[in-house]
Amino acid sequence: MKKTTKKSAPENKPTQPAVLRVVSPITTEETLLKNLPVRQRDNRLPAPGSTITKTYRGKTIEVKVLEIGFEYQGKTYKSISRVAMEIVKRPISGYVFFGLSK
Repeated sequence: MKKTTKKSAPENKPTQPAVLRVVSPITTEETLLKNLPVRQRDNRLPAPGSTITKTYRGKTIEVKVLEIGFEYQGKTYKSISRVAMEIVKRPISGYVFFGLSK
């Protein structure tokens, strides 16, 4: 037969107060892209000045390719994925969404 032992009650330890951290809210506006270092362009992207067009849920989407980003509905975004996420409201690859992947 197995021997059972009773465990003693846990000791009361002093508790620490909860810590509340206030984090500034995330803005939905993109920052201006001036004074940023220029990166090497991805060869999957069309030349600056081009327009990427896609039909999504019955709407025609036009994104203008800039030297240092993308313009969609008057806003400037730093990546094509950011534009795609703005459109579909969830994380998604911009290259896949716009059909630019190899």
